[in-house]
Formats: sequence, C-alpha cells, structure tokens
Amino acid sequence: MSKKSVMVARGMSASAVVLTTALVSACGPDRLVATLPPDVRIDSYTQQAASKIDVLWVVDNSGSMAPRQDNLARNFSSFIDLFTRSSIDFRLGVTTTDIFRDKGALKGNPRVITPQTANIAAAFSNNIKVGITGSPYEAGLEAGRLAIEAQKEANALLIEQCKRSCPSNRPACVTQCDEKKDFQFLRPDAFLYLIFVTDEEDESREDVRFYYRYYETVKGIGNDGMVTTAAIMGPESNSCGAVPGLRYKELSELTGGEVGSICDAAFAGTLKKLATNAVGLKRKFALQEKPNVMTVEVRVKYPCNTPDANLSKCDSVDKKACMDMAPDSYGLVCKPPFKGTDGWDYEPANNLVFFAGDSVPGLNAQVELQYYEEGKGP
Repeated sequence: MSKKSVMVARGMSASAVVLTTALVSACGPDRLVATLPPDVRIDSYTQQAASKIDVLWVVDNSGSMAPRQDNLARNFSSFIDLFTRSSIDFRLGVTTTDIFRDKGALKGNPRVITPQTANIAAAFSNNIKVGITGSPYEAGLEAGRLAIEAQKEANALLIEQCKRSCPSNRPACVTQCDEKKDFQFLRPDAFLYLIFVTDEEDESREDVRFYYRYYETVKGIGNDGMVTTAAIMGPESNSCGAVPGLRYKELSELTGGEVGSICDAAFAGTLKKLATNAVGLKRKFALQEKPNVMTVEVRVKYPCNTPDANLSKCDSVDKKACMDMAPDSYGLVCKPPFKGTDGWDYEPANNLVFFAGDSVPGLNAQVELQYYEEGKGP
C-alpha cells in the first residue's frame, strides 16, 4: 500500500496544508486526508434547533389593521408547521402595540397557546385578531418590553408562592423553587422570539439601541443569542400605503431576525421564513482562541444529497468528496460569502463568527471555523 503527500494552497493565506493518505484496507483506494500545521485550529459545531421556544406576537390594533390580521390568521399554518414537525415545545402569546390600554398584557383565550392546545390554528386565529380600536400611537418595541416585564413579575410571584409553601425544615425545597422553569411563558430555558406586525413606524420613546440592549439581556448576561426579534412591517417602497417600519428593521438586523412586508397578498412565504429563523438556528459561533483575523476561513458541511436550492447563498460549493460517499454523508462543502447581506463576518469584541441574512447554517449542518491563532500564521 502506498503513502503519498502533496501541498495545497490555503484559501485566503499563502501558506499550505499537508495532505497525507489515510491507511485503508487493501481493497480500498488511497484517500488523501488533511493534516494541519500545529498552529492551525479548526473549531467545529453542529447546527441545532432550539427544543423550547416562546414566541411573542406584538400586533398593531389600530384602525387599518383588520385585513392584515385576517391575512396572518389565514396563513398561520405556514408558521406553525415547522414547529410541530420538529416536535418543538413552543408557547405562543399575543399582545398589542397599544401601551396605554393593554400595556403588554397577553390577549385571547387561552392567553398562551401550547402544543397541547386544542385546535392550535383556531386558537391563534382568535388571539391574533386583536381588533382595530387601539391607540394610533403604535409603540411596538415598548409594548414588547412591557409584556416581558409583566411576565417576569408573574413568574417571580410564582417563585415566591412556591417558597412560601416550603416546610421550614426543607431548604432544598426553596432551592427547587429558585430553579423553577415550568412557567406559562418566558421560560428560563426557552428561546424568546418576538414578532412585530404593523403597518406603521414604531413610536416607542427610546432609541432602537436601548431596546436592543434590553431584549438581548432578557435571558441574562451571556445568553444574548437566545433572543431574536423579527417583523412583518411596511416596506421602504410604501407600496400599499403602509409606513416603512425602519426601527423594526434595524432591531431585527441587530438581533439576527428576519423581516417581511405587510403589503404581501399572502403571508405564507414570510411566515415560513420567520419560522425557520424562530426555531433557533444559531447565527453566532464562538472561536475557542483569538485568531489571526486574516487567516479565518469558514466552511459549512451538508449531506451530499442536499438540494441545490438550499445552497443558493453559498459563494462556492464543493461536491468532490461526495463521489466516494453515501448520499447522506457530510461531504458537501459550502463556503458562504465573506461579509455582505448574506455573508459571514468576524466580530472581534465577542471573538465569534456571525452569519448574516440567508447565510445562517441550516439545521444539522456542520460548521468549521479554521484559523491560525493570534500572533501566528504564514
């Protein structure tokens, strides 16, 4: 059996990676496998969906919204199908943009929809039709904050009631109360996804960065990736008389969320996109060491039988390894674009790679971040 080695160029750098042949059985062909120089790291991750998601819908209830609410109710199945097919433990709550009368209160009956709710689509249709008598001062971002604060207070009260019921000689009971997670909404171990639905611009009193900081810290310091905001809002073209929701768009871009147009005749496509975003596919992947930034390379591996339509945002696709692999083997390599609307970028402040727009790796994709450590390199 022969052993070979060759040198090949490394993407963005001028250095080389040594490839040597793996030892295989006599009946099998020699196969080249990468052997990296000692200073090169590859941090690998598998893209996983969230198992628990709390979804808060903040719906405009001013005078022009009746047809928009009906459209949302009709196309809801496009949103919830991915949740049910993926066996995700979800909670759905609805509030309005009216911060004077509703003040973030959850609307409908039941106020929180779960996988156990009878006829989920009908329940959501009932809850999402919040009426059109709300304040014309639509403050969606503030309404979302008020809803979260109200739920935090309700959950804190449940914890306190739990502690009061504990026998004085059982300190473990108090500890269990502090670790309580079985709340109706805003569960500590669940991702939080907020969706703003409106045909007006947000009129909340604080700037967008204030709400970004607030939402990002709802789950505690270090868990910023567990909160995402999205919007179905007026497009910048103002094609149907809706006012562009630029503040909602800015916040969604900051949190890695999606936006759709309130002017769409049917929300099916937008809701499907929001659902994919909502199931918690990660956009941020931390590097284990500080990198030599100029040498960072990003690869996303998929099964060889991945449809071409799912790879449309790749800058390049390499299927050569799939020739010797089973269809479901992870031999297909997608290189996403660097920067741009649908590309990856390195964030030095947090030492992570961020995937923007449609470049976010798909469910069960294998993400490889290759780099020389800081101060080292070719």
